[in-house]
Amino acid sequence: MQRPETTAAAGPEFVTEVLRDAGVIGTDTSVEEVEHEEIGVGVGIVGQLARLALRYRGNAAGAPGSVVVKLPSQYPENRAIGNHFKFYEREGRFYQQIAGKLPVRVPVCYWSHVDVEADRFGLLLEDMGQRTSMSQVAGAGPERAEQSLLALAGLHAAWWDTPELDSLDWMPRLDDPINLAAGEQYRQSWPRFLELFGHALPEGAVEVGEQVQAVFETLVRQATNEAPPTVCHGDFRLDNLLFDDRAEQRDRVALLDWQISYRGPAVSDVGYFLCQSLDVETRRAHEADLLRSWYDAVATGLGAGPGGGIEGYPFDRAWTHYRQTVLSTTVYPVTAGGSMDPANERGRELVELMGQRCFSAALDLDSAELLP
Repeated sequence: MQRPETTAAAGPEFVTEVLRDAGVIGTDTSVEEVEHEEIGVGVGIVGQLARLALRYRGNAAGAPGSVVVKLPSQYPENRAIGNHFKFYEREGRFYQQIAGKLPVRVPVCYWSHVDVEADRFGLLLEDMGQRTSMSQVAGAGPERAEQSLLALAGLHAAWWDTPELDSLDWMPRLDDPINLAAGEQYRQSWPRFLELFGHALPEGAVEVGEQVQAVFETLVRQATNEAPPTVCHGDFRLDNLLFDDRAEQRDRVALLDWQISYRGPAVSDVGYFLCQSLDVETRRAHEADLLRSWYDAVATGLGAGPGGGIEGYPFDRAWTHYRQTVLSTTVYPVTAGGSMDPANERGRELVELMGQRCFSAALDLDSAELLP
């Protein structure tokens, strides 16, 4: 199989072979024509995405009319970061090993290629473009935010402190060296981030950022040691969610982009979502109730009765961890804004807003008092 390096190189022969290998079409059917549409511009920073509209020859009953191809970034600096943190390998292994075992909706995977030695990776996925997408720049309202967090709670409850986590050796713990390396990336990116986006940060943000980067590794280790582990999405934000309110309850929210998945404290996903996918005023008004909704859903998923909590993990501890995890989520906009090419104006706007929102949350919650 001629594996494509760019989305434009994913042609009829390649898609035909993939769909045949996946059992989607038979040997008497082939893809005759592929029409490419670039998607995710300014949304995915470390990858290339394209929708492939397909035209067939032969019996195409049940075959998809379109699919999505996902490949590593063609921007050298972005590709280097993706490789360094093994983002491409993580997502490929995710689809190969556990995607079908999750109680949340994810795209069907037709092809997952992982060749670490050759530095070749790729995915061919179900096109879920018929679902409703929402802009992270605009931000989620409280109802959509709660819906998202309830789906996330299903993921967290399914893997909550289970021994099976140890078998996912390709998925690093949050405090593994590969993730702790984000601290040095934070420090290296900081001057450039301030140069480009410092003007948009709230008063007091620079001081918080300097404090966080100095103790980033200790902060992450502390968070990992103080909460039960589970499978975390790692990039749970509005741009990576798709909605279908007509679907069955468990399928209404689909989760995309598993490149940053890790084993760690669940509230790290929640904090990242609330402080970067909601505008500042919405987050301030609803964060306590939204965190409570997530917490209660996890407790229910673990078998707690009405009003029951999570054994060994009371809500007040989850609230403290939420305040604390907001500090470490500042690494996302700083690294994206200071080390990567955001590709276009939409990408730059997103990085700027992520910075504004998470630093505002850290200041509003007086999170710095929890620094180690």
